[in-house]
Amino acid sequence: MDPSIAAAAAASPLAKIMNAAGNVGYHWDLKADHIIWFGEWQKLFGAERSHPPYDSKTFSDVVIPEDRYIVFGTGESVIDRNYRLRLPDGRTIWVHEKGSLESDQAGPIRQCGMLSLVESLSQKTQSVDKAEDHSIDPLTKLPNREHMIADLNKLLATPKEDHRASCYMVVGIDKMAFVNEAVGPKSADTMLFNVGSRLAELMPGKTLVARVGGDLFGVLLSGNNGRNFESVAEKILQNFRDQPVQAATAPIFITVSIGVVRLDDKVPASASEVMIRAEQALCEARLRGRNVMVEYQATTPNSEARRVTMEMGERFKYALKNSQLRLAYQPIIDAATGQVVFYEALVRMFKEDGEIIPAADFVPAIEELGLALELDYHVLELVLQELQTYPDLRLAMNISGFTAARADWPDYLSSRLVGRESIVQRLIIEITETVAITDVRETQRFAETLTKLGGKVAIDDFGSGFTSIRHLRSLSLSIMKIDREMLNNLLDNSEQEHLVRMMIAIARGLGLKTVAEGVETEEVANWLQKEKVDMMQGYYFGRPSIERPWLSLKGADMSAQNVKALLGDKVFGKDGGLTEIHVGAFSRN
Repeated sequence: MDPSIAAAAAASPLAKIMNAAGNVGYHWDLKADHIIWFGEWQKLFGAERSHPPYDSKTFSDVVIPEDRYIVFGTGESVIDRNYRLRLPDGRTIWVHEKGSLESDQAGPIRQCGMLSLVESLSQKTQSVDKAEDHSIDPLTKLPNREHMIADLNKLLATPKEDHRASCYMVVGIDKMAFVNEAVGPKSADTMLFNVGSRLAELMPGKTLVARVGGDLFGVLLSGNNGRNFESVAEKILQNFRDQPVQAATAPIFITVSIGVVRLDDKVPASASEVMIRAEQALCEARLRGRNVMVEYQATTPNSEARRVTMEMGERFKYALKNSQLRLAYQPIIDAATGQVVFYEALVRMFKEDGEIIPAADFVPAIEELGLALELDYHVLELVLQELQTYPDLRLAMNISGFTAARADWPDYLSSRLVGRESIVQRLIIEITETVAITDVRETQRFAETLTKLGGKVAIDDFGSGFTSIRHLRSLSLSIMKIDREMLNNLLDNSEQEHLVRMMIAIARGLGLKTVAEGVETEEVANWLQKEKVDMMQGYYFGRPSIERPWLSLKGADMSAQNVKALLGDKVFGKDGGLTEIHVGAFSRN
């Protein structure tokens, strides 16, 4: 920095005006990347410094990493913002900046404004508009996914020549589930915070770093930084390879993988699509062994399938945020009396136009993307709300194998159910047979936890796996649900009949109630009734309904004809079968 220019600026009339007002002014020539300060800059940057910041690099160095996106990421013509500076002694101060950005056809040319020291976080500095608070990730204090989407859309809306050199990359922590299991959720949260801080430190000045997913961080590189994305990516990979990240108890070594999308002429005009492509490239990086960077290519193997998966993940996140996930209820019928013993709560996702997306169409994608826990937490809350609202209702819900196998799931369940005996006694949680045999120890701990609290555990799709009797006895189960596949061609296959009889006998010997799933005909329903299955479920008795069917049944005319209309399906038939259903949605049997 030329000392004569700095001295002239400090002695100028503008500097005297700034000093009198308690402000520090600046003129930033963006083409030459040179900053001139007017006023007592020492009170902002520290008297220990021999000179103030004089370009984007030196200015970026004094802005704390988490706030650099505020200074360098907006590109708005009117400037009115708050951010933090770090002094040479390590202290942090808040400043308020007002100014303007001038541009010509080639882009920004100069920025002028003034900074003032904020002595305390008054109402004005704390609020910074409540909408902005919603754009910050509460764990890492970085911008969140919504903020990244907004900034990406803003950049994509500019002429293509303005963003052709830019790129978006997503950085994912490798084997985060293993790390979480090894160090515990609290320590993993500390590690996530430090990963975000390190990424912000590693990035060049005009870079937005955001937390865009559980273990994912988005990086928006513009201009020359975007042209050099390969060197930036290698810098990130090398840094995490060589230096451990501090967790709550001790430093741990991790690696990261990176997916990149160039914002060139071929890029879509949607931020969400850009992010999906980057996450597709990240998946490819992980398939290649992790700890590498992969640039998105339209010809990436299985790219179309992954794109669909990513799109479904985006749709799920939007639905979760905008209350577009709802429960559908299917009755489970007492085979002996015809009473509705309980309902299974099945999750449905809605599109903006009201179209329903069944769970089978989106849950596999959610599990593949590692979002199953968020889904299960949300469904649990919906089920608990229903049980709270309707004191005589009993509901069953499914959980993912990923959730059932988590070491912290039983503790979370306890935190939501302790002291709510009247609710938990009416709650049934279903796990699949495959899950039960995959991680017996964690599944057993979960089952014991729920049982001790007063709830019940059901093993779902029994017959689809290879659960041993020993495993069944080790789990605190109450209900065995016979897999619907076992009922296919049941009456035409004597071996199939024998298998189902054997399952009913096994359950009875273990003291478990049985539910036959997928009952679709009167003949199968009558056969199961004669074989003394305890309960039945299927389209023959009622399809899943978004409307609460117990509200229609309670106090209704319960003639066989009306039940058929109310449940939307036939009930039992003739020749010795039941001829009507007695309403038991409010039964605790």
